[in-house]
This record gives sequence, C-alpha cells and structure tokens, in this order.
Amino acid sequence: MGTRGFALIDHHYFFKMKLIADSGSTKTTWVLLEGAEVKSKMITSGLNPYFNDSQRVEAVLQADLVPFLVEYQISEIHFYGAGCSTRYNNNMISDAIRIFFRKPKIFVYHDILGAARALFGDGKGIACILGTGCNSCYFDGTGTFSKIDSLGYLFGDEGAGSYLGKLFLGAYLKKELPADLRNTFDQHYNYTLEDILNSLYNKPSPNRFLASFSQFLSPNREHPYVQQMLLRSFRDFFDAHIRNYEHYQTADIGFIGSIAYHYSEFLMKIASQEEVKITRILSSPIEGLVEYHKNIPSHPGL
Repeated sequence: MGTRGFALIDHHYFFKMKLIADSGSTKTTWVLLEGAEVKSKMITSGLNPYFNDSQRVEAVLQADLVPFLVEYQISEIHFYGAGCSTRYNNNMISDAIRIFFRKPKIFVYHDILGAARALFGDGKGIACILGTGCNSCYFDGTGTFSKIDSLGYLFGDEGAGSYLGKLFLGAYLKKELPADLRNTFDQHYNYTLEDILNSLYNKPSPNRFLASFSQFLSPNREHPYVQQMLLRSFRDFFDAHIRNYEHYQTADIGFIGSIAYHYSEFLMKIASQEEVKITRILSSPIEGLVEYHKNIPSHPGL
C-alpha cells in the first residue's frame, strides 16, 4: 500500500481491514481482508497453545507474520484456533498478538466455531473437525453446543490423523501388520523402536508425529488392511461423537480437515451405514471463514 495506504488510514478509509486466522496443530493460515477483497494470504506454524508456550507463539508471529503486515492498518483480528477452548489459552494467544498489533480489536475463538461458521454460515448443523485432531459440535447459527469433550490424542481424537497414526504404529510395533505392508513401511521409514518412542515421549508435538503417518496410509489406501483401519477409525468417530447428538440422522452434517477431505470415500461409506447425510466436506475452513467475515459488518463498537 505504501504512502497511499497510510494516507487512506489517516482519512478513515471506507473498508476496515480484517485479519482472519485459522490455526491447527500443524499450520496457521492468515488472510488479510479489505472489504470483500483478499489482500494477502500467509502460512505460519500451528499455534495450538497446548503444544506452544507464549514465547514460541511470539517468536512465530515476529518472524513469519509481522514483517508482511507492517504497512497495513488492521482494525480487527479474528483468530480461530485448535486448543483455544479455555480462557487461559485464549488470553495467551491474544496477549501474544497484542504485542505486535496494539490497535486492532482481537477476538480468539475455538476452532470448532470456525468450522461451524465455515460449513454453515448462519445456518444449523453438526460441525466436525477431522485433521490432526478431532472435534464436533451442534451449531444453531450463532453458538456451538458440544456433547463430548475433545480429549486430544491420548484419550480421544477418534477418526483424526493422530488416531490413525496411533492405530497404525500400534499394529506395527505389535507385529500385527501384514508382511507386505510392514515391508513397504520399513522401506520408507526404517524406524527403530527407540526412534518412535523418542518422538512420542521426548520430542515436541507427538500428535503431529502420529498424524504424519497419514502420508504413508494415503498411497496405500487400496490395501485391505489400511481400508479396514480407515473404516474403523471413522466408525469410532461416529460412535464417540455423532451418535451423541439428538436427531443426528436428520441434521445436516459437515466435515472440515485434511483427513476428512482426503479419505472422504471412507467417511461417506460409514455415513451411509449410519444413515446420515454429510452435506459438505472441506479441506480447510479458511475459505468459508473468509466468506463469513466478508458478509458481516465490522464488530460493534469499531
């Protein structure tokens, strides 16, 4: 924008700029909006507060985001994030953002609200996330209502990438994989037991390590063992989440996330068995969120 941009700022230009963020455990997508126009799009590391402390969040913002936005006058920042489910976590994210962006109004929301808005706008339905982790809620067009807590990769994440990785690695370590699949895996990774345990217990982001094995499962999806694992994983998600919602068989159901998107044929098969209708599957919520924020006015008071 340069000098002209700052001149517009001084004269209270018509369109207020909004910065929209969708943050998962793996990556964060940032989109800068001026009115209905997308000015820029950036990718940084995931900023899940359960796996990143405040210093790490600040470092990512300073190195990978702030240098690309210094010339813009932003009035609102809307951050939708995995792990942003408690006041403490939300404050950690908003405080880190406020270090670099002092003037904008900052709003931090749970990623499940982002999924619901991206999938349904101001409509109603059951919104589901199947990416590195999983979550679900019923959305009434305004607020979200969850029937089950998202318990993360240790106790939950049914159907998600971390869950698939846990199922697959467990079978590998217990020597339950078919010989041909095990040999193919060894040729690609050549992991020792020590390598795996070290990544799970001593290195950061074990959930992302587990989810990374989806990259192996995808090209091997025709293998009967992999197919049964995928179907089991999605069936477990339906049992743990979808079945807990009243009238789930008549409600619109939408999914967001790389796992839901790339394995949609298996997800649809389980949905058919459950006699439910999946109305939309998106790889990422960011496009839906951009459309949502294009169509609503600036937050009251701005």
